[in-house]
Amino acid sequence: MTLGSRILIYTTVVLLAAGQPVPAASAAKKAKKSGKKTRQVFYLPKPTGDVQDDLDKLFSHKLGKMGRWGMAVVSLEDGSLVYQHNSEQKFIPASNAKLFTTAAALEKLGPDYTYQTELYACGGMDTAGVLHGDLVVRGSGDPTINRWEILLAWADSLAACGLTAINGDLVGDEGNFVPEKLVSMVPRSSNRLVKSKKRMSWNISGLSFRDNLVAVTVSGGTLGKPLRVSTDPPMEVEIRNLSRTIKGSSSTVTRKVKLKDGTTANRTRKVYNVGRPHVTFDGRILKVTGTLAGGSSKRFLFTSKQPDDHFARVLAAALKARGIGIRGEPRGSAAAASQAADSAWLMHAHGSQPLSEIIKVVNKSSHNLYAETLLKTLGSEESGQGSVVRGAEAERDIVFQMGLGEVGLFDGCGLSRRNEVSPLQVVTLLRFIHQQPYWGAFYNSLAIGGVDGTLGGRLSNPDMHGRIYAKTGSIGGVSALSGYVTAKSGKMFAFSIMVNNMSRAKTARRVEDYICRLLVEYLG
Repeated sequence: MTLGSRILIYTTVVLLAAGQPVPAASAAKKAKKSGKKTRQVFYLPKPTGDVQDDLDKLFSHKLGKMGRWGMAVVSLEDGSLVYQHNSEQKFIPASNAKLFTTAAALEKLGPDYTYQTELYACGGMDTAGVLHGDLVVRGSGDPTINRWEILLAWADSLAACGLTAINGDLVGDEGNFVPEKLVSMVPRSSNRLVKSKKRMSWNISGLSFRDNLVAVTVSGGTLGKPLRVSTDPPMEVEIRNLSRTIKGSSSTVTRKVKLKDGTTANRTRKVYNVGRPHVTFDGRILKVTGTLAGGSSKRFLFTSKQPDDHFARVLAAALKARGIGIRGEPRGSAAAASQAADSAWLMHAHGSQPLSEIIKVVNKSSHNLYAETLLKTLGSEESGQGSVVRGAEAERDIVFQMGLGEVGLFDGCGLSRRNEVSPLQVVTLLRFIHQQPYWGAFYNSLAIGGVDGTLGGRLSNPDMHGRIYAKTGSIGGVSALSGYVTAKSGKMFAFSIMVNNMSRAKTARRVEDYICRLLVEYLG
């Protein structure tokens, strides 16, 4: 027996005696030879019941190599700092920024604040019900106008006023909101228009309908004829349909595949040709080209480039559905505000849900468009300009007055990597809110562990169920979880956990959930 063989046998015996599975070691060797990376498993330490000691061990147990962590826990009873780790260091908070946005909105506007969207007639109406002038719909930022039935109700209200036709334009006016774009956002429609993981650019406006999303469906009809086209929501657009319905076909494709034993074999499969339609949409002109088989359909998702124009076109379709004609065109216009103020009379006003309901969408669902709208509303109310810059300035001022010191917040939803706050500032915010009259509205807006929102699938253990009310946060390399915990002792605490430079989001969530379990079981 050679020396190498003896060493191999001895090593195998030692590994078996230590309880280490040889197949795993063998797999690691094979992975190393093939150039594949092996993923290390992070084992969470077993709790002892001493929260301070357990958390200290956690953060020193290889966790520092997996990102920069920070944490703070404060008692809601007396404000004492129960635990801290890098609590005063600044971290990118991701969607934990929404805690500041919604808190500032409640502090400035109050939980009963509502948005008002108003319809003005710019001209007189004759005995036949014809308005001789434009109809202006003026928004103030309401993000909750998301049902077709709402616009139909508006049309019914106008018809009840005697309106039969508009001898002018239907103008969408976004008020004092500044047109701005929010980029790199996954669609999260409050009406679940479509399921999509595609990142898109969003436009935040004083007028929004159904999150400014448009779904276009094309379907094959009569052979050789253009495809059928529909939009959701219905809207007045110019459709240029250059498409064609074809007969579907199938073919068989054969290719060689490599089997596990190293041999090859032929595999055949059917490939169906149903055509390839192509749709472009700029908000006014919808162009359809390409082909699609009869009986087939395909859906395309777009965001409106000009939300005020988009809103006017959707409202125009609702008016048309109720028999009210428009001789002009639906359009957006920044000049509509002064026009409405000079010669207009109010025909209809629509109030939104109260702010206490709106922030539930922001915090439970982590809705970015709603959050950015709230931020711009702060700017609108504070300075008369609904912009991200003015909104962020107003938010920072409000937060400073809460006693949090200087915070680096530059958007409402947390996508900006310029945002920087500390875990200590987060728990200070949460304790401040706990002492305010709107505490209930804020608390009920948070996702509940194991129950709903972004925590519906987490913290669902029976011992944890319903004890964590918190806001999640996640962008590339960043994870956060901050909120309130009701421990088994009956005492409540505010907590904030943040990690930056983290490469494994699942591990971060495991650690966050583990910490929450410690807080529930042993705090107090």
